Amino acid sequence: MSPTLHVGVAETTINPRPGMQIDGNIGAHRPVEFALGDLHARAIVFEQGDRRFLLLSLELLAITSEWTAAIRDFAARKFGFERDAVAVHVVQCHSAPSMGQIMLSDRFVAAAKYPWIRGSDPDYGPLAMARIEPMIGDAVANLRPVRLLVGTALESRVSFNRRIAMRDGTSEMGLRDRAREALYREGPSDPEVGVALFTDAELHTAAALLHHTCHPVHWMPHRAVHADWPGAWADEVRRELLPATVPLVLNGCCGNVHHADALNPQREDTPRSMARLLTEATRRALVEPCVRDDDPPLDGRTARFDIPFREFPRQVFADARWLIEEHPEPLWIDDAHTRFEWDWHFAASLVDLEHTLAAHDAFEYEIQALRIGDLAVLVLPGEPFVEAQLEIKQRSPALRTFVAHMSNHYVGYIPTPEAIRRGGYEARPSSSSKLAPEALQMITDRSVALLEELYA
Repeated sequence: MSPTLHVGVAETTINPRPGMQIDGNIGAHRPVEFALGDLHARAIVFEQGDRRFLLLSLELLAITSEWTAAIRDFAARKFGFERDAVAVHVVQCHSAPSMGQIMLSDRFVAAAKYPWIRGSDPDYGPLAMARIEPMIGDAVANLRPVRLLVGTALESRVSFNRRIAMRDGTSEMGLRDRAREALYREGPSDPEVGVALFTDAELHTAAALLHHTCHPVHWMPHRAVHADWPGAWADEVRRELLPATVPLVLNGCCGNVHHADALNPQREDTPRSMARLLTEATRRALVEPCVRDDDPPLDGRTARFDIPFREFPRQVFADARWLIEEHPEPLWIDDAHTRFEWDWHFAASLVDLEHTLAAHDAFEYEIQALRIGDLAVLVLPGEPFVEAQLEIKQRSPALRTFVAHMSNHYVGYIPTPEAIRRGGYEARPSSSSKLAPEALQMITDRSVALLEELYA
């Protein structure tokens, strides 16, 4: 029999200061003016015998590999975690900052004058890190023996494939001004709502993992901080179901999944309305037949492999260089210099990408897989399209698999080959859409292989 599984949890707020940049809006200056709700960082430590894993869930837009490395270094130095046993997931909230520079590099003249165009506030990372470090210590300090309960339910009314196929063979993110040309949703969504409870001998539920899949982009481009549907769901679960629990939300592969239903625009769509439906599904998941394990084995694996870059016509880069040389400052939309044209952003992004391609032959991708009994947690960087997640869940040897995308490193979109062929926002050539068409299937196959190792 395996030693007893122990779990420790902690949480803290990671709100930015007024005036810091809210990320997730291309070409827009969004200094924080007020908060509609707190942003949280939450940590859960799993320990069994000599095996220990640390999983963080941050209510932010993104994190870069540099800040993930800093968190891993701290956890290793202070508490003895192996670096590959530390995973940092962000829920991709578009009304929150990022830890690290995710948009443009410092090579552009305008980046020094307008730091926000880089996609982060340089002062936010240290602020968040100063709060995350003691939180990790708190999670380590309150380890306790637990049992596992996992349940799932389906809720199809809150998330939808956001790419709409048009009559001319292209696809659009939403209908925009082409409603008469729309035919159908390009692909699926994932309606699964997952919950994993970690409960001690006194039936106190210390922690919960909550899993759903949807872009958190409510209320853009307002200058208010809030944690969108992941934060609202965590709050609702505590209010209605588990008041003493620390809930960690794991957002799945939502690169092409959105809460706005382009084909039914009149429906109610707010973080709170979404949270109510997700909490109802959570309740159903806990009364359905559940996966119960009083002594779940703990194990983990990490895999790194190279993914080729997409091949782009040379003229794409030549045109981008010309535009940036002609317009070293952004093509401003307003006199106050708070908004600029997307075309300038994508040109600058292509200049960055050209430098990346000159320095690297491929992109190193990392997958982490964690086994907690019959529950698998799969940690993926970037924004893979949901088709990969659905295939992984079907092929997974675990009874239930929760996927957490946008973890450890900012990669950008990872579309299907068909989506790349059709074009559209997520497939537009840039540093945020740069991997080869086969990338999504490579990630899917390597994820399944890693899970099969864990469950062999």
